[in-house]
Amino acid sequence: MQINSNVEQNLAKAMNKVTLPKKSRSYELCIKADALRFAKSYRESVKYYLDSIMMDRDHQEAYWGLASSYKYLTEYTKAIKMLEKLIQIDDKNDKYFFELGVCHLSNGEPAEAIPHLVQSIVINRENLEAQIQLAIAHELVEEEDLSLMIYNKLIETNPEFLKAYYNKAAMLMGMGNFEEASKTFFQLIKKNPDYYKAYLGIAMSFDKLEKYSDAIRYYRKFLQLKKFSEDAVFARQRIKELRELTFSKNNFLTLV
Repeated sequence: MQINSNVEQNLAKAMNKVTLPKKSRSYELCIKADALRFAKSYRESVKYYLDSIMMDRDHQEAYWGLASSYKYLTEYTKAIKMLEKLIQIDDKNDKYFFELGVCHLSNGEPAEAIPHLVQSIVINRENLEAQIQLAIAHELVEEEDLSLMIYNKLIETNPEFLKAYYNKAAMLMGMGNFEEASKTFFQLIKKNPDYYKAYLGIAMSFDKLEKYSDAIRYYRKFLQLKKFSEDAVFARQRIKELRELTFSKNNFLTLV
């Protein structure tokens, strides 16, 4: 009985000494800033993030939150500075390089975005979104061949990543290659028949190729899926215009 009593006493003493680690003031300020950011009070969150960083110059979560708030406030130059500071602290985190690249893109600096997006991919080759953004950056600096190479590789290695098909097709349309764009859009709807933007892309491609009957058909297919979307007004108007154009052309041929 005495042995059990001693054990219980020792356990009680040990329990009295166990306490939760005390959280720093920097941590508490960062938590408050996070709460404000999640509530979309970005401007209010900035002050608390800055106060948190003043107390701990290596507080990665505070820099990350501050960069995110600046990004949502479209203050990209400030966001870039915070992300650069984060990379000085930890240069092995792919999301830091990714966000830095995205902020440069948003700031109208695609050339500056490219090396950061490349580094993000080097660290994490599974970061498909970084590859998409890299393709966009190359397109913006008029290196469409590199963009196409990235999209084709993504489609080959990740055939279920539908965004690669859509972005590739949209770029081909921008290049005036409507035939190839329509083929890529068809690949996309084969993967997902409900991808409504692809139907609009096909319709617009046929429209540009002057295949008006096919264009009308796919404008209608788009409207069946998304009749209340912002683009629905354009699709309805274009159907009306193409009907009138086709009617006029047929009448002209009949008269001749």
